[in-house]
Amino acid sequence: MTKATISPNEIAVVFTSRPEIGRDYLAVDVPNGWDDCKKLTKKVLKYEGRSFVWTGWNSDVLKCYFSAPCGGSATVATI
Repeated sequence: MTKATISPNEIAVVFTSRPEIGRDYLAVDVPNGWDDCKKLTKKVLKYEGRSFVWTGWNSDVLKCYFSAPCGGSATVATI
């Protein structure tokens, strides 16, 4: 039997780059709508060593979005 484990503190994302506006985005599925989204609103996501901050959500497609400058990290501070 093959076993798998759930990775703590990791979620699936979709990366999109928009160089014409100077932003990179991560999209996260929120199947339960705002109930899932509100848990992420004040979070910073680390993706390939970069920091992405929450920018909003789309209730029509049930996704929330995080952004960072193209090729860089969002300005964040540690509490």
